[in-house]
Amino acid sequence: MREITPLNRDGYIVLRFTVEGKRYSFNPTTGGRYDDKVALDTAEKTAYKIYQDIENGYFDTTLTKYRPNAMQGRTKEAAIRDAEDAKAEINARLSVNAVDLLKLFEDFAHFKSKTLASNSMIDYDRIKNKLIKCPYKLAKDAVNIMHWLVSDHQGTSTSSIEKQWKLINACCKWGVSCQHLQSNPFDGLRNLIPSTKKSITQDDINPFSDDERKQIIEAFYADTNYNYYAALVEFLFTTGCRPEEALALQWKHIKGNKVTFCQKLTASGEIEAGTKTQTKRSITVNNRLKSVIDSIKSVKCEPSDFVFPAKKGGLIDWHNFANRAWKSVIKSLPDIEYRNPYQMRHTAITMMVRTGVDSLMIAKWVGNSPNMIAKRYLGNVGDIAMPAI
Repeated sequence: MREITPLNRDGYIVLRFTVEGKRYSFNPTTGGRYDDKVALDTAEKTAYKIYQDIENGYFDTTLTKYRPNAMQGRTKEAAIRDAEDAKAEINARLSVNAVDLLKLFEDFAHFKSKTLASNSMIDYDRIKNKLIKCPYKLAKDAVNIMHWLVSDHQGTSTSSIEKQWKLINACCKWGVSCQHLQSNPFDGLRNLIPSTKKSITQDDINPFSDDERKQIIEAFYADTNYNYYAALVEFLFTTGCRPEEALALQWKHIKGNKVTFCQKLTASGEIEAGTKTQTKRSITVNNRLKSVIDSIKSVKCEPSDFVFPAKKGGLIDWHNFANRAWKSVIKSLPDIEYRNPYQMRHTAITMMVRTGVDSLMIAKWVGNSPNMIAKRYLGNVGDIAMPAI
């Protein structure tokens, strides 16, 4: 929700905002002028109070608590009646939102299971386990639940908490539409998740050298804990495809040496048609990569099975892979500067540029535009000597 700020309407202060589709407009200072600094300061404090109440689920729809002089000019009985009406409305809303969040989420997960593949339900199961563990059980305890999710989180990146909030928020939004909740208590609570600063972002271009690339691939194959991911790492380092495209790849998308990317794994754990920039694209892999793909193909695999599934089945959690497997293997190679795993894509594209392949062809392979290839990757070949002319 956007912050509420006092507006100037014909010289008077007005607060205007919308809550659950209903518009509100009033002067919180009773005749306060916009050029009156004291009145404007009071209005700003009232606006902030209203914003906080909306965020935390305690908004008084009668506006009584936001009018400093609400009791003046009225009988005591009328003021008490308004206060009781406001209290009754808040209690009624809280009683509706006092539903078991775990039960609501289980119902939501069942509803989603009708349209999602079973492999896409893994994130829903993870959140159910979180809610079982959480000491706060009611939907109206949203703020406490969010604080608990943050405190229970392990690791440096908070992206997984954001994924949890997105699905719980979607659950409560669904709960409102089904009239299980009167309002969505998780709406707007994204700001309770602390941001994490990364020294290297996904968009930074800092590719590995060819030798570093080979060392990393070999290290994955040799690692007893994480060699399961070796084929995926070699595939990404060779094709330059996006991680979400590789993780969504199914055996029906591979015919001989031809691989077709036509779907992606979203941040919420769902399979979505199309890639980031196009409906689909196909590549022809070399014999080495073809043999790697064949080596991981089970005799009993079905066309709908994923090429690179999680070790225990379902879809690979990319953040879990990055924070555990990737970091562990890179740490075992002290001579290699740490970069995030998205640099596998940058490395592959840069190597293609170095070999002299036309940027139009590279763009077709990796799903970028030729202009983007020239703009973002040609800068990484500055160490190549100019030809003698």
